[in-house]
Amino acid sequence: MNLVDLVTSQLTGDVLGKLGGLVGTNEAQTRSATSAAVPALLSAFSKLASTNSGASQLASSLGGLDLKMLGNLAGLLGGGQASSLGNIGGSLLSSLLGNNLGGIVNTLASFLGMQPGISKTLLTYLAPVVLGTIANQFKGAKPDASGLMKLFSEQQDNIRSAMPRGLSLADFDTTASSPRRADDHHGGVHRHEEPASAFPSWLPLLLLPLIGLVAYMMWPKPAPAPQQVVVAETREVKGPIEIDRTAVIEREGKKVEGVVEETIKLAPGMEEALKVGTDLTGLFGNLSKVLGDVKDEDTARAAIPTLNGYAPMLEAIQKSTAALPEAGRTSIVETVTKGLGALQGVIDTVMAIPGVKEILGPVVTPMIETISKLGK
Repeated sequence: MNLVDLVTSQLTGDVLGKLGGLVGTNEAQTRSATSAAVPALLSAFSKLASTNSGASQLASSLGGLDLKMLGNLAGLLGGGQASSLGNIGGSLLSSLLGNNLGGIVNTLASFLGMQPGISKTLLTYLAPVVLGTIANQFKGAKPDASGLMKLFSEQQDNIRSAMPRGLSLADFDTTASSPRRADDHHGGVHRHEEPASAFPSWLPLLLLPLIGLVAYMMWPKPAPAPQQVVVAETREVKGPIEIDRTAVIEREGKKVEGVVEETIKLAPGMEEALKVGTDLTGLFGNLSKVLGDVKDEDTARAAIPTLNGYAPMLEAIQKSTAALPEAGRTSIVETVTKGLGALQGVIDTVMAIPGVKEILGPVVTPMIETISKLGK
């Protein structure tokens, strides 16, 4: 059994595509990023589980996961629960890794050549998947500290070998674990006890102020930011992407004409637009399926309750679309145009069946009119 393989086996092309849509990367970029992020998270959790207190904290978090919900990963990422999954992941990472989370995010972002914000978003969506896989190894039993310590001890080589070249386990040393002797056993069997020190326990306390002063003096100070002369700063929005450009002609007294620094990120409101677009695409698919099953007057009448059931979803999409910025609404227009084109063909076919138009027309026509208004 290999924990890394168990996690990555869940990241199918469909899942990576939906994850990339949430994060803001294409499928190839998402696949490359997850190949580093998964062992990174496992390494961080392994370090946490190397102490009794850390393992107990991790066990407590695992016990609160809804494993049944996490079993439908593609559905979670592609539906309205995607934001909930991200919130769960963010909460878990903050509680388990605390201040160390920033270091992991920045190290991973630097290695992957992406913005820290994108790196953090990726980790928040992956964290529940990784933790759910760990919890599943206990086969329905409640995870405990000793079981987690044993599991990660067995998985060290797998995690280490999965780490991409250039990304070191040392970068994720999130806890300071005490060294354990080879003859140290857990539970029931004797532990080797180190001999008591000959020095009074209070003696090191007298040295703390001196140690602190020396550490402060020796601690590397951050290098001053390079002085540079900026020619112009511009911002360009290309659909869902926002590009900030800074043109520099001089840095630290040396000319660097032609150098342009770029920062690429999702435009404001585009994350919400992606969610609305996903919901809208799902609605088109549901309507096409229900209408495609109509063959006569009886099946038309049977379809009415299901069609009426989509009214709240359409109303929520209306409200969300109205709250989007202009760039976000533009992307919804494209989704509506493509979706209606395919759906209209299904509607025309169904309405041509004798007697069906009189039954379904009063239900379907208002829905299509409402959807059409989203595309204007």
